[in-house]
Amino acid sequence: MTKAVNAGWKLDSDDKACYIEVNDEDDGQAEPGTIVASETDSKDDDAEQDWRQWSNLPDHILERIFSHLTIKERYYASLTCFGWYRAFYLPHVWSNFLVEDATLGRMKYNYYSGWQPVLDHSRLQCCLLSVGHLIRGLDFRPQVSFNNMFQFMSLISWAMEQNARATGCPREWVGCGSRICSLNYIFPCNMALSEDPESVKLFGTGGQLLAALKRLMLCLTALRSLSLVDLILERYEANHLLDEVLESCCLVLRRLCLVNVTTVHCPIMHIGLFLNLQVLIVSPQNIDDDVLMLLADSQVKHLTLLQNRYTPPALAISPCSAKAWLVVRRDNPKLRVHLRVESTTNAVILLQPEAPVASMIYQTPKTMITSDQLVAAVDAYKYTLTVYGHEQLLAGVPEAPMKGQEYQERPDSLLVLLARSCPGLNTLMIRECISTATVLLIAKSSPNLRHLYINRGQVKVGCDWPRNPEWTDEFYQWLQTASRTMEATEREVSRILDLPSWHLLSEDHFQMASLTRHVAY
Repeated sequence: MTKAVNAGWKLDSDDKACYIEVNDEDDGQAEPGTIVASETDSKDDDAEQDWRQWSNLPDHILERIFSHLTIKERYYASLTCFGWYRAFYLPHVWSNFLVEDATLGRMKYNYYSGWQPVLDHSRLQCCLLSVGHLIRGLDFRPQVSFNNMFQFMSLISWAMEQNARATGCPREWVGCGSRICSLNYIFPCNMALSEDPESVKLFGTGGQLLAALKRLMLCLTALRSLSLVDLILERYEANHLLDEVLESCCLVLRRLCLVNVTTVHCPIMHIGLFLNLQVLIVSPQNIDDDVLMLLADSQVKHLTLLQNRYTPPALAISPCSAKAWLVVRRDNPKLRVHLRVESTTNAVILLQPEAPVASMIYQTPKTMITSDQLVAAVDAYKYTLTVYGHEQLLAGVPEAPMKGQEYQERPDSLLVLLARSCPGLNTLMIRECISTATVLLIAKSSPNLRHLYINRGQVKVGCDWPRNPEWTDEFYQWLQTASRTMEATEREVSRILDLPSWHLLSEDHFQMASLTRHVAY
């Protein structure tokens, strides 16, 4: 069914536009030159026009967009139209409030340092009055202006203290900060002025800044996730770091991350006193047998021992005793331990004897697979290990195995040993040079392997494995045939793993791959 448009424009003999009206009583017949349109097409066009309007985007999409903007960008976006002004106050937009040096600040000239960002108290007050009741997470990332962090924490702590008063709370501050359930604080402990990325000069926090942080943590009574990274405190300060958190969040805290609270051995006993804690991330120098005894009677399901660039070397840290880990395995059988190292140097993981280790992840561009480390890990964790791998590409390692090197100089046999000895292994990431035959043997030897990440640029085509007496002639022939090309290797691995889309990764894709998503927390 068609419907004639009531009016239109056309050109006359003198090329002048003239407006033509169409009578409604014309028996549905349109005059020549009249524009005729389909009713359904008109409706579709209207619908498409509505969706093309940026102001008419659905709320859940606007929330995603606004959540990626800075506070300044959100404010300017809210001035464009009423729809985006309303999106400024959507709850998910303020699920995480990032506080950096220049957040809600203005530039002020300093005689010694030049122009520096200074916190603008009027802007901060207006921001907290407008969206303070929507903020669900605070993320502090200071770089230079520690005074700005101190003033920000002091003001928001004062606002939450007003809410805690039984009577007399100012009306405009009601609900400010009451929804905050996540706090993340990363202290820039490396004060080295050198441009060398490997230079380290550590200074910890403390004094008034630490006091402001503890005051803020005392006010956060609904805190479910707390992360304190690289505070580098003295022992007497570290022993009382979580006093306020234990007082306010003993029953509600679910996730706790304490990385490098100190650089020396200093067990943090408080971490075993949170009754409903599920995930704990801590540096190995801040845990000992006594802490493990507390964790054995807790609800903790995942314990990550994290070493980063500023953690002391593994040789300088003493692991927990095997006896303590056996008690933990007996009293808390659901606990899974994850060992992870993140560093720019040649760092190794500190092994914990008899620990129920489920994953070992290296995020170090200079650490290579060695027989001592891998054999020790296989002997200790062969019945519990499910995830193993080296993330990132090798960099700055002149002795790294290259494609032209022989079988004896590569870690092929060690990786096959890992795949054969660990029946529960389901995720493996390999960045060093191996042959296509090794890829096939790994896929064939590991019965539960489901995620295999291999850097295509480091794969050598061919089979240079010596003949194993246990191999049949048929198997050895298959190994030689399937390893002649990368395409044939990919087809066979896809068939073995039952993953039709499996393929070797380019360097860019390998660099973007992460093992964290395979760790079940």
